[in-house]
Amino acid sequence: MKDRALNRVMPGILAILLLLYVGYQVYHSKHTEVQTETVEYYTASNSVQASVVALRNETLLKAPAAGAVDYIVSSGDKVCKDGVIAKIYANESQITAQHELEDTDSAITQLQNLQQPGSTYSFNTDTANERILSQAASILSGIRSGNLTEAFSGKGDILNLMNEKQIATGKVKNFNTRIDTLKAQREAFASKAGKPTGSVTSPAAGYFIQDTDGMENAFDISKITAITCSQIRSLQNFKQAPVPGTVGKIDDNFNWYLVCMVPYDQLAGFKNDSDGIVSVRFPFVSGSPIKASVAAVNQSEANGEAAVVLCCDEMNSALAGIRCETADISLQEYTGLRVSKKTIHYETLQKTVADKNRKKSTVKKEVEGVYVMHGSQINFRQIVPLFSTDSYVICQAKPTEGSLMTDETVKLYDEVVVEGTDLYDGKVVK
Repeated sequence: MKDRALNRVMPGILAILLLLYVGYQVYHSKHTEVQTETVEYYTASNSVQASVVALRNETLLKAPAAGAVDYIVSSGDKVCKDGVIAKIYANESQITAQHELEDTDSAITQLQNLQQPGSTYSFNTDTANERILSQAASILSGIRSGNLTEAFSGKGDILNLMNEKQIATGKVKNFNTRIDTLKAQREAFASKAGKPTGSVTSPAAGYFIQDTDGMENAFDISKITAITCSQIRSLQNFKQAPVPGTVGKIDDNFNWYLVCMVPYDQLAGFKNDSDGIVSVRFPFVSGSPIKASVAAVNQSEANGEAAVVLCCDEMNSALAGIRCETADISLQEYTGLRVSKKTIHYETLQKTVADKNRKKSTVKKEVEGVYVMHGSQINFRQIVPLFSTDSYVICQAKPTEGSLMTDETVKLYDEVVVEGTDLYDGKVVK
């Protein structure tokens, strides 16, 4: 009984499935869904990530006497020969009192200057408010980024701006009461500050770096352009430790170096840019890249890794603290029109061309390109790639005349087809 019932129902089920399939094919042929993305300008770089070691011509600085060190300059600052780098005090409390004394003197001077006749003659309320808000934003930015030194340094500036506004708008007549209080505090700080027992001076002109790590004499800088991969590997494995009895060091050559090992398959960019300029960024130290020149590419085996030497001349507090760090080395930048790699298709096209004698011939060539939506019509446009990654391609915005097999290439803000079926040049999409 069951078999007979099933035999009666089965033809009906098959007929329904067949109708559904035919209906789907008819619908699909009449309704092609197309998804697009907008073409935009983009800058990409061909970069190599490497473990670099910073090497400088460094001279250690020793304190002339026992005591607490008060630095006059910051790490990364330029210093002149015999310039004072730090002062030595008997203890930390004297240094604290000395800083309080200097801050109090600065506050007294600022308030006295604001009370001078004509000091606020050019005062403008709107401009003053903008400056106060800008300074407040700068302080907040320093706090959010963790740069508390920057945030603290802006405290005095915003206080001075607010005091200027008070006296210029008549909210206060003078700051005599506050000045008298500060003068009393000054006397207390002056009695505690004491006098320095000695100082540290620079033996040469150069950059001052406060921290030491024991690698100051680990490699002879005069032989830097001949460094090998084996020597770099030894430097990377060096056990760093502060040098006892020192208060910092001087890099007495304004040029310093980054050395690293680069695999053979990533060397082409360095060889092409030999003696040229590359861009180096330290993602875990600073977001700002620095420029460097390729000083040497030393390869002991034809197909082996190479020791690469980069020469730098920029310096700041963040760079001064670098010894062994991860770096992104950008060999070349490419700017053009970006399209997703999944939008690219290969088509064989033919074109009639004329030579210098006006003799015409037909050229047939396979080219890569994209399908672009113009209203309800799809057109194929050839592209000329500059640079590509696994996900996108940077194309020339203005290819050279005669290099295209199509009438034009992709343009800024074009809508490029990302997904679609049965694509061809001239297809109309409903």
